[in-house]
Amino acid sequence: MAIRYYSLLTYLFAARVFAEEEKPGIEDLSLMQVVMPLILVIILIFVLAWLVKKINPDSPTLGQGITVIASAPLSSHARVCLIRVGDKDILVGVTSHQVTPVYTFEKSPVPPAPTENPKDFAHHFKRLLQGNHKEEKGES
Repeated sequence: MAIRYYSLLTYLFAARVFAEEEKPGIEDLSLMQVVMPLILVIILIFVLAWLVKKINPDSPTLGQGITVIASAPLSSHARVCLIRVGDKDILVGVTSHQVTPVYTFEKSPVPPAPTENPKDFAHHFKRLLQGNHKEEKGES
């Protein structure tokens, strides 16, 4: 008896689903109607990220103040890295599961890199923007 009720309910549900007419206009969706909102959302994300960065420029960013000076592989799963944190250089061993400090240098074993490369385009452009009077002061 209960089986007949379940089969009757199934029949009524199926009849209702198949009796509904297809809604007109579903096929009328164009690619532009689908893609344009997606593009607008992506642009909105980038604009908001830029705005947050401009409003809060002093917020810490990933890796700020930490630089990898040198790195050398020891095996396929381990390597040794020399990192600079602030004004200290730290030698660390790195594996896939942990990072172990090996030695902290009081004085940097690596000479500081030159801040400006005179052959670099950015250096020439900066000198051009500063004007000739700054260039003459630096050379004399």
